[in-house]
Amino acid sequence: ANLSESERARYKAHLQQSSYREAIMDPVQQAIEKSLQQGIQQGMQQGIQQGIQQGAHEKAVEMARTLVNKGIATDVISEASGLSEEEIRKLSVH
Repeated sequence: ANLSESERARYKAHLQQSSYREAIMDPVQQAIEKSLQQGIQQGMQQGIQQGIQQGAHEKAVEMARTLVNKGIATDVISEASGLSEEEIRKLSVH
């Protein structure tokens, strides 16, 4: 197509503006995607860690409940399980 001089100038300016926009947006987009991936990964790691801690606590509660039912002293159970004596007393109520 035959473009006039002013149309060619506008077209060239448009291409330069598009290239400039891409040059700026590509790194920004990459940084956003990288941050998002890091956030997802960090969230997953925290979730896994929280799950491990919760599982360990549940196991300690289960062990303490068994020891309470066998009549073991609260302070001994606390020392063995890592649970507070108050937590253990609550188990003996249930």
